[in-house]
Order: sequence, then C-alpha cells, then structure tokens
Amino acid sequence: ENHIQVVKETSACNYTLHFTTPLLCKHPLLAPAVQGKGVTKVMDYLSGLSGSCFYRVEGWWTYEFCYQKHFKQFHQENNANTAEFMLGLYAAENAAGDGSKDIHVDDGSKQEVAYYRQQYTRGTKCDVTGEARVTEVQFKCATDSLNVVASVKEKATCSYIVVFYTPLICNHPAFQQKQDPVRSIQCYPAPAPAGEQPLLT
Repeated sequence: ENHIQVVKETSACNYTLHFTTPLLCKHPLLAPAVQGKGVTKVMDYLSGLSGSCFYRVEGWWTYEFCYQKHFKQFHQENNANTAEFMLGLYAAENAAGDGSKDIHVDDGSKQEVAYYRQQYTRGTKCDVTGEARVTEVQFKCATDSLNVVASVKEKATCSYIVVFYTPLICNHPAFQQKQDPVRSIQCYPAPAPAGEQPLLT
C-alpha cells in the first residue's frame, strides 16, 4: 500500500523522503519487462496523462485537450463560456490491439518523425458539412519539453489535427531516434616525392 518508508535529513534543512507505492510497478518506464517480455503498448507509456487536461490559446479561442476524454474549443468572458464547440470525444475502440497500426511517420518534416495517432470523434455537429466534428491527435516525442499542445490545425472543414509533444513516449522503441553509425578515421602522413620535404612531420 502507499506509505512513507523513510525520511532522512541528508544535510541541514535538506530532506530525502522514500515513498512506496504499487502504482508505479507496471509503469513502462520503470518496469518494461512486466508488460509481456518488454513489449508494451504506446498507450501504456501515455498513462501518465490520464486525468489531465492541457490548454492552448490561439486568438479568440481556447482549446482544451483532456487525454482519453475530449478535445474542445471555447471562448470565455468574465469566467463564463460564451461559445463552445466539442471537437471530438475519445473513441475507446482505439485501445484495441497493441497500437502499432496507429504509429505513423510525418513525411512533411525535415527529418522523419514518428507519431502515435488517436481519434476523437462524435463532436458538435458541423453547420457546413452536417457531420460531427472529428479530431486526430498526434503524439510526438519531445525530450526537451513538458507535455504541451503544440498546434491545432483545421485540415478540412470541421476536421482537426492536434500535435501534442510529450517526453512520455520517447523510450518506446518506435520513437527512439536512430543514431548514425560512428566511424573513426585515422590519418597518416603521405610519403613525400623524392627530393621534397614531407607534408607532415
């Protein structure tokens, strides 16, 4: 069960606390071997986002992304929403399988960047198309940033793409950056033609 195991004062007014909890035992970053011979779902890596919402302000609109719940836009005045549209609800069927079919490569960037895709459907009815609004959320690895909604684009009428950067998936094999092989080169002085000084000494 959850409990404080040890409290130590390592130096004057500096303390170390050991907190024991079973909640981390199956976290893929801490115990990857638990999840079936070290192979885990991408969603397992994103479990740290559960219960969290993230916001992005663009002009008149504020966007709210709640992981595995919804994505919506709203305008607020005097702490009250004066306009609000649901851009998509989490499609639970995305959880089927290991998620590998939802790993794609962004060919439009300078370097090939992998991302994990989730669909959010059944949003507010679109006045133009008559269909429900839909959103695709693309999760990309970012080792140098916090969890953040990086961009929101309407790729087609009432159809949106959200780019979400997170360090949580960076340890998944599909998102680890490929390192170019390092080869050492050794240089030796070239023999000088007869009668000339060597170029290197």
